Amino acid sequence: MTTDIHPEPTPSVGAAAAARVVFERTIAMYRHAPGLLAVTLAAPLGMVLLFGFVFGGALAGDADPSVYRSYLMPGVFVLVAAMGLTSTASTANADLHSGLTDRFRALPISRAAVPTGLALAETVTGVVALAAMMGIGYLVGWRMDAPIADIVLALVLLCAFRHALSWLGILLGVAISDERMLQQTAPMIFGLIMFSNVFTPTEAMPSVVRTIAEWNPVSVVVAASRELFGSGGVAGVDAAWPLRHPVAAAFGWIALLLFVAVPVAVRQYGARR
Repeated sequence: MTTDIHPEPTPSVGAAAAARVVFERTIAMYRHAPGLLAVTLAAPLGMVLLFGFVFGGALAGDADPSVYRSYLMPGVFVLVAAMGLTSTASTANADLHSGLTDRFRALPISRAAVPTGLALAETVTGVVALAAMMGIGYLVGWRMDAPIADIVLALVLLCAFRHALSWLGILLGVAISDERMLQQTAPMIFGLIMFSNVFTPTEAMPSVVRTIAEWNPVSVVVAASRELFGSGGVAGVDAAWPLRHPVAAAFGWIALLLFVAVPVAVRQYGARR
């Protein structure tokens, strides 16, 4: 009796070259469907208008509402980056169901090449979305009141956070093969994002909720962005360690996400059939 053995294809194409092909393919998809970027920006833009202008006066209290909008915008930038997680997961899942992923697996390329190319492409589209939202922030009165070095570091932080979430999205999109189940995770992800300091400080939250929110990586990146952009919102002395040292904690969270998501996503990508 003979047994058919289907070994993994031996990579004969450089991982960088293969990743570049996947990157260009994903960018081309967004270029031919610009509405995808508009949909990505629709929800954050609506929240800027809602919280910045409808609820802004009440949330600002006795302060100038424009001060609250300056406080709000860094949180919205992180919101744009975080909401890209679901779109990345959907893209990876769609490739899985269309058979494209299986065709890539049959090629003699490194199994890390395809998810790497997809993660880089999703990061680039996320940066474009962030740039557009920053332009909107400028129109509503947000300004960067910080040294140029801090501004550059804030931009690097936002890009790195989007890249880490791209890998996490790929992991979810490949690990959760059922498309309907993946769609059901979107509200849960949005709820986790909202369980943070994006719109309001954590000081007024109940103790348990405050603790969870202050350790939420979204809250930490938001706090770091506000500090680096000079948008206010300095944490009190009784805040959790991540909010008292937001920049270090934010890069720590990003490193942890990449450390966990990258190897698991690559392994899941190569294991699924």
